Amino acid sequence: MTQRYTLLTLTVAALFLMIVGVLTRGQQLFYMSTVLIVTLLMMRFQAELAVRGLRFARSAPKVIVAGELVSIKIRVWSLWKIRRPLLLISDVIPPRMARSLDVRPVPVAPSFEEAVETRYDFRATKRGCYRWSKIMVRSTDSMGIVHVNRTYEADPIEIVVHPSRIPLGVDLATLSGWGANQADEGKNRGSGMSTQGVREFAAGDSLRHVHWRSTAKTGTLQVKEFETGFNTNLMILPQLTSGTAFGEDDQSTLEAMCGHAAYISDIMLGRGSAVEFPNLETDRQPAHSADARYKQICDALARAECDHQHLFADEIATASKTASAFNTFVLMITVAEPGLAEAIVTLSHRSSVLVLVYDVRSFVGPNEKLPYLAATDADFISAISRKGVRVKIVTNPFITDEKAA
Repeated sequence: MTQRYTLLTLTVAALFLMIVGVLTRGQQLFYMSTVLIVTLLMMRFQAELAVRGLRFARSAPKVIVAGELVSIKIRVWSLWKIRRPLLLISDVIPPRMARSLDVRPVPVAPSFEEAVETRYDFRATKRGCYRWSKIMVRSTDSMGIVHVNRTYEADPIEIVVHPSRIPLGVDLATLSGWGANQADEGKNRGSGMSTQGVREFAAGDSLRHVHWRSTAKTGTLQVKEFETGFNTNLMILPQLTSGTAFGEDDQSTLEAMCGHAAYISDIMLGRGSAVEFPNLETDRQPAHSADARYKQICDALARAECDHQHLFADEIATASKTASAFNTFVLMITVAEPGLAEAIVTLSHRSSVLVLVYDVRSFVGPNEKLPYLAATDADFISAISRKGVRVKIVTNPFITDEKAA
């Protein structure tokens, strides 16, 4: 701000001296104004020259987790053999990816002989898939009065931001389904009761289950695959109908659902359960390794948006057709869509159902008008409270003590 006032003062002074010099025919005043104008033009030229003739390249991780501190490296080349002042570089990241306070300009002095590398740290506040390419460069003259900004197009960069795991107060042991199971015994699929087949070794598999005959025959390490027991298939369906997300962009009901889904998936995969997302993953073959499967799930959750045009009840009905009678369903809902209560009751006749009802009021405030009937409505809760259906009310997990106060 001080530099702006200084530049404005010098410009007004130069124009004033020129006008007075012309009116009074004073050559000295006219020369003084000319010197000031030329000086300002040279400052502008110096600052403009400093931001031209540059080349950039980025280096960043492909996958990060929301809330974690990550570093992005930027290499700068000077294509012209000139002496440049210190430049400020800002990466033009998507505004939804991080708050503006998390990304600050970094200083750099490009050299013609070799590339100069700098870095900045930031926290991605919202899960998603992001792609950007622009970099903004800011320079000043030697006196720091004139500022010039220039935007460059670098090679595009793509980053997938996985949701962070949000702990959920629910008895996860009961999610293993009905009857006997071995959900607590194995790290991943491969430590159950009966052998299902043989497959190629994957990260996380136990060496105790190596099938040596198949390994010798194929030349690659093969392991035995087991059924983990009965009723350990978990099917998670978040409500993704258009208009069913409420709250702030990075602290909405959808972000809470994705964080809870990641938490449940991580724990249940570690216990040997199979986890599916019927309305998010339609054509992906689940990985055998628990770690690889968890990454698949987080990739799907990163792309989740409340943009589905069909009713959630229809998605539940479609998923139940392909599910076995011993599947456990976890339904994450915010509003009572038409036919949803009936679909949940019908599903409970053949499967165990856990309904996580997100209290929309804790996300948007008590006085805000809702376009739909909230799923916390007493009549809706009463309609789905049947044998085989467990209901849990989930409040806003992003509320801190400061916000609550």
